[in-house]
Amino acid sequence: MNYVKHIIIMLLALILIGACTKKDNLTGTNWSGLEPISFESEEALVSGYTFPADSLSSIFSNRKALLVGKWNSCEARSILRFTDLPADSVIANYHDIQNPKLSIVLTNSSNIENNPVKLIFYKVNSNYLDDPFAYNDEDLTEISQIAYTLQETISDLDTLSLDLPFEFIRNWQADADSTGLNILIKASDEAGFADGFVEMQLSSPSLGSKISYEYKLTSSDEEYSSFSKNASRNAFNLIYEEAPVTEGLWKVSNYNPQRMYLDLNVDMNLFKDENGVIIPENELKRVSINKAELVLYTNTQTPSLKNTLGYDFTALLLKDAPQENEIVPTTWMYLPEFSSNIVNYAAASADSVKLDITPIIQAYVSGGKFPDGSPILQNGIVVMSNYERKDFGEIEFFNALTAPEGKKPYIRIKYTPPFL
Repeated sequence: MNYVKHIIIMLLALILIGACTKKDNLTGTNWSGLEPISFESEEALVSGYTFPADSLSSIFSNRKALLVGKWNSCEARSILRFTDLPADSVIANYHDIQNPKLSIVLTNSSNIENNPVKLIFYKVNSNYLDDPFAYNDEDLTEISQIAYTLQETISDLDTLSLDLPFEFIRNWQADADSTGLNILIKASDEAGFADGFVEMQLSSPSLGSKISYEYKLTSSDEEYSSFSKNASRNAFNLIYEEAPVTEGLWKVSNYNPQRMYLDLNVDMNLFKDENGVIIPENELKRVSINKAELVLYTNTQTPSLKNTLGYDFTALLLKDAPQENEIVPTTWMYLPEFSSNIVNYAAASADSVKLDITPIIQAYVSGGKFPDGSPILQNGIVVMSNYERKDFGEIEFFNALTAPEGKKPYIRIKYTPPFL
């Protein structure tokens, strides 16, 4: 009986607590009755510039797709590796073989109507290398029968099925790499083919690039048997000319890796309590940043804007303030920890980008410190793409000084003032 009374008392207590909770203030401090406060500021963005990346993340991991093409003096090539194929001696004993094909799945391309792309395929006569640019001309034999010019722009999965020559299948082995068949793909530099690119689906045991054919072992076989094998490995590399530091240009580029420095300087007098009184400096650390966003407007005239499906960004704190138009070292950049994962993704068709900078602003107002104990100051931030060297996209934003009306970048902050 006492046990039941205890349960009833606990339930009543929970009901009372729930009844006292202010239901329309879930982002504020429910028990204090304080409402969150918001403000916007264009003045927080003082200036900025674009600079080349000083260190390059590996493109051999976390690839979005395989890349082939040329764009603004940059070039990408891909390589496919097929293993566990029947030996030449086995294939030579087939009674018949038909429909040998190389199939690749295209996922995206530039505007083919304006920039036709011709794909050239090569059999690699040496060992597999992750870098397609590492081969000499003597290492490659063009498979001229399957050169292919794209007929239309690719915006979704589209399988390109190419007829391989019979001799290619019968004699696929190369003395230098008898365990696999390696095929290099690049874009033609012939006259008439302008800048353009294609992206191909990454291979797995059941997806992506595939070699297939049909065969009969003996003359008595009534039907053909099928053989197919997906690429066991695939890689690409991208070469480019490094871009200069450009003052006043706010741009993030993937194919020619460029990052963006923004002199972000938030006026702390904008943080006021519920009565409109400026929160003292010694009380700022008790402010709760509910949400902070950096809003950037896209310059939709950028030629490379839609060379990809979307952009994934990271905003980083800086330990030091760069000198005028200085390349910002990666070692100065710091990603502050936050209670939840932040995703800053924008479709290429978007006219603006909203970057979540909540942990950055929280670090500013709380007087936080870097892991080495040095104080976090308003030294500006770096915005970079998580797709550097992974596609041919780039995105340009209107800057704070020259943006047309209605396109000025700004920050938007929602916060809860200190209680008591």
